[in-house]
Amino acid sequence: MVRSTCVVSGGGGRGPGAALCVAVVGLMLGCGSSSSQVQRPEGMTTAVDKARCDDSGKVIVTSDTNGDKVPDVIRMYRVQDAGGQKTQILVCRQVDLNHDRKIDIVDHFGDDGIRTFEEFDLDFDGRFDLRAFYQGGRKVREEMDTNYDQRVDFTKYYEGDRLVRIERDANNDGKVDEWQYYEAGKLDRIGYDTNGSGQVDRWERAPEGGLVPATTASSNAPAAEPTDTQPPPATEP
Repeated sequence: MVRSTCVVSGGGGRGPGAALCVAVVGLMLGCGSSSSQVQRPEGMTTAVDKARCDDSGKVIVTSDTNGDKVPDVIRMYRVQDAGGQKTQILVCRQVDLNHDRKIDIVDHFGDDGIRTFEEFDLDFDGRFDLRAFYQGGRKVREEMDTNYDQRVDFTKYYEGDRLVRIERDANNDGKVDEWQYYEAGKLDRIGYDTNGSGQVDRWERAPEGGLVPATTASSNAPAAEPTDTQPPPATEP
């Protein structure tokens, strides 16, 4: 069960005077997690495992940064037995940036304490619009809903901390129709699907001075021009 206790050092607002509430794992006399006061927004439609941010059985640490007696930052720790020693590993952090009692940022961490996934509510409407995926602590993919219809329409891919490709659904029909490729951090070429076939039928290249139209691709051109940079897997990392 979970028992909640609060320690208030006095004062208000941000800094040392803010209230710190700690929910500790106990065996008796519990009351649920204090994180229930803050609403978690809905997300985009692609399925993501949110189990690490389920507060069941976890140590919950909350802080009130503006003194309104409602938690603004919620940290969740999993208790682990390592060689007879009880250790706490941060698995989730949630933040209410604008103090409207809705979560705006969520960070997910792996068993090693390294970030694996994060999501953001950019317009504070209670729905996530941007999320990023990490492998080995490095960002590998970033997905965004730019028109707020709860579908991903703008995706960035990274390799070695460098942007290598952007995929865009320009007409918001649920299909990628624009592919931007980057070399050494600079835009190199863009492929367009102008007829809805799911394949590139027009390319633009970027010589010195900026993009200029290039030759039209053949009708059987692939959705991505052959390149040393391979697309990441379709499944979530």
